[in-house]
Amino acid sequence: MSVFRAELKGRDLLEFDFTQEKPRVKVIGCTELLSLVRKYQMQFGNHPQSWPIPQGKSHSELLLKEVLLKSRGQWEYPYNHAELCHCRSVATEIVDQAIIAGAHKPEVVSRQTSASTACGTCRPDVQKIIDFRLNPKT
Repeated sequence: MSVFRAELKGRDLLEFDFTQEKPRVKVIGCTELLSLVRKYQMQFGNHPQSWPIPQGKSHSELLLKEVLLKSRGQWEYPYNHAELCHCRSVATEIVDQAIIAGAHKPEVVSRQTSASTACGTCRPDVQKIIDFRLNPKT
């Protein structure tokens, strides 16, 4: 086993460490994320492998969903290039972070990141990432 993490850079970090005999959950961030993890620990126990995948769309639920899927080997991110928008030189990570933070429509992602505001050919990729983040196949 290994260490799995998900983060909203500069704001929230969630990490599962399975390198020890007893799994360790590390949470740094807002009250919402801390409360969500505490709720899961109280309802489902201290071993994250037994936790259900959250179905909500808040940044905390998206981060928990990501780290749970990664720890189960089910995380298959839909876009594997570092740069998503070549016209505006927008990194995939910038688009992804905007989506985690609440930009759940392509127009909002474009406003916040400038991705797909020139030729628009990357707009389907933006939509794929939004769809994946909000409704991953689990």
